[in-house]
Amino acid sequence: VRLARQAGIRAGLLRPITLWPFPSRAVAALAERARAFLAVEMSLGQMIQDVRLAVDGRRPVRFFGKAGGLVPTPREVFERISELADSLGGRARLRAVSS
Repeated sequence: VRLARQAGIRAGLLRPITLWPFPSRAVAALAERARAFLAVEMSLGQMIQDVRLAVDGRRPVRFFGKAGGLVPTPREVFERISELADSLGGRARLRAVSS
């Protein structure tokens, strides 16, 4: 998120403390302000459906994950944020949801 902000992309981060129960209200509230969501996971996408359900089709939701104990690097997350911002027409307000 820091790298994205340095590049002029309005990005934020929601890092849930627990995923059960899923913080649907917090994600839904962010969908009022954010233009898109990037679900960053150390898995194969188990959380992406929860994010999509909370966003309820109001915003695009993309996924970036790594499995097998591999941790996404800040550079990799920044690259995905940049790609998502570009797909929305440039400097966009984004939310990264990480587990």
